[in-house]
Amino acid sequence: MIEQTLFFLKSQLNNYLKLRTGLEDKVELIPVLDKHGKLQVSKLAMTLVNIEEERIMKNQNLYRETPQGTIAKTDPKVMVNLYVLFSSNFGDDEFAYRESLKFIAYVIHFFQSHSLFTPTAYPELGEQIDKLTVELFSLSFEQQNNLWASLGAKLMSSVMYKVKLLAIYDDNIKMDAPPVLEANLKS
Repeated sequence: MIEQTLFFLKSQLNNYLKLRTGLEDKVELIPVLDKHGKLQVSKLAMTLVNIEEERIMKNQNLYRETPQGTIAKTDPKVMVNLYVLFSSNFGDDEFAYRESLKFIAYVIHFFQSHSLFTPTAYPELGEQIDKLTVELFSLSFEQQNNLWASLGAKLMSSVMYKVKLLAIYDDNIKMDAPPVLEANLKS
């Protein structure tokens, strides 16, 4: 589910960038550094940096109706938020830095105008995802420093977004029974 969501967002952003710049596939879903500590960002990187449980929307409904009309007992859904970092690196000279800033601005433009994704508007999203809400997540200077230090990289042009309310669940049915249609109460 997480992979599907990130690839969907990557695809949508790449389509937007192609319309704006005429360039193909600028967004890469990769970690900032490889396992040897070498910078991997060439162009625009999309990196998942955190997964957070959304406790306010905690779903405790254990029962649902199946397509066969029975009532099934399952594990509750876990609602999560994804924190996605977009970082840009087109090189070390002034022109490359300006290009990096331009692509970070494109990311902001895209999510400013595309902050809600539903299967109705985006069929490629899939039926398991009810909706995705994407909002800018601002970091303080201290949080930025901690983030880039934990990634093992130097600060570069970047912006972070919070992708809200992705439901993760296993469709494993623990019990299946016909629904109760009437009650016979005898005194």
